Amino acid sequence: MGTGSREIVQEIERKVKQTDTDDFVKLITLHSVPNAMSIKQIEAESASDQVLKSVRNSIRTGTWPKGENKAYMIVKNELSVIGKLVLRGTRIGMPQTLQNTTLKIAHEGHPGIVVMKRHLRTKVWWPGMDRDAQDVCKRCHACQVVSQTSNPEPVKSTELPKGPWQLIGADLMGPLPSGDNLFVVVDYYSRYVEVEIMRKTTTDRIIRSLRRMFQTHGLTLQIVTDNGPQFTRGEFKDFMEQQNIEHRRVTPLWPQANGEVERQNRSILKRLKIAQVEKRNWRDELSDYLTMYRTTPHSSTGVSPSELLFKRKIRTRLPILDTTFYDPDDMDQEIRDRDAEKKGIAKSHADEKYHAKESDLGKGDKVLLKQPIENKLSSNFESEPYEVVSKNGNSVVVQKNGASYKRNITHVKKYNEPIYDDSEEPIDVNVESRETGNSESVPDMSVNSRPVRIRKIPGKFDDFVMT
Repeated sequence: MGTGSREIVQEIERKVKQTDTDDFVKLITLHSVPNAMSIKQIEAESASDQVLKSVRNSIRTGTWPKGENKAYMIVKNELSVIGKLVLRGTRIGMPQTLQNTTLKIAHEGHPGIVVMKRHLRTKVWWPGMDRDAQDVCKRCHACQVVSQTSNPEPVKSTELPKGPWQLIGADLMGPLPSGDNLFVVVDYYSRYVEVEIMRKTTTDRIIRSLRRMFQTHGLTLQIVTDNGPQFTRGEFKDFMEQQNIEHRRVTPLWPQANGEVERQNRSILKRLKIAQVEKRNWRDELSDYLTMYRTTPHSSTGVSPSELLFKRKIRTRLPILDTTFYDPDDMDQEIRDRDAEKKGIAKSHADEKYHAKESDLGKGDKVLLKQPIENKLSSNFESEPYEVVSKNGNSVVVQKNGASYKRNITHVKKYNEPIYDDSEEPIDVNVESRETGNSESVPDMSVNSRPVRIRKIPGKFDDFVMT
């Protein structure tokens, strides 16, 4: 038992000797009893609590039956009895029937786990109190709705396609101040970029643009887009089926899933802003950027996009010694190794930066769905929980009232059913423990006995025979 605990017990004994029991009980009531809970109520419940009755008897007699009340026995030197109350230092040992009421009172104002524990520890105690307080905080409906979003799952890098123009990503950027929009298409193998300027962004206009690109590079095997209306209409679906192209749409509200094209959008937008600052024609600046980008070795592959796509070097205004053709087979493995290395480094940095961790969500779990923030008082999540229908990688499909939504894992948060609400009586958080008959067998993890120093014989006596 620590020095502080010893002094508390001695102070209690001194006050009991100097004052009447009633006066001391009033003192404890003033400083330790939770608001809206009377000392008489605690005494009445403590008198009928079988565990506390056994503990009181053990404290008075100094005998602790083996295998009983283990959670109390490990702190027996800190326990004392005043009437029907069991005290641990100056904290009241709460009977089983009042523990949930105490937790509900302590969570008024919606403190966090640490604050709620600290508040409880100043007044009351029972075995497993910290665990119960933590459970109440995690299951509070209001606290969950306004809590922060979940950490993302570890990055899952896109596998490099087998060859050029087999997997492409497409996206629209704009409108620009001129009223124009940019239709950006990126080849996931070579990182070659195609950009077309268009005034209208209808599905028909997107299809005509893709037809021209397919005339130059051939049909792709798969195209990845977001969920914009241009890509979800029936005309686009029919066009993809006619060309035998698989159309994959990324998770809604998660543009990172189409990372290559989103990265190019940022680079293109930067050059357009530079043109605006320098008061130059942005169309000419865009053309210069694309020429430079297509003929410059990419950081991931180490080879220029045009060289990977066309299997030859493109002539530019910079001088070149020769135009030697490369053997595609020799180049491919080197590109794959370099690409895997760069993606591995990027994955490691991203996972560390965003504290990524694997999600434990599964089918049937209840989750809260992130909602748009309208004002300073808007909650992060919708109030009513959804049910997880399926999970694939870092995407989940949730459902409520027949409506289904596909979202990234960071847009949902696992929901814990409240222990109580304002309209119902508290649900006993310890009912499972009581049913198994070991409600006091699990000690409060916040209670630690003093560490014991390991005694060893000094090394200089190793050669001596000790008796």
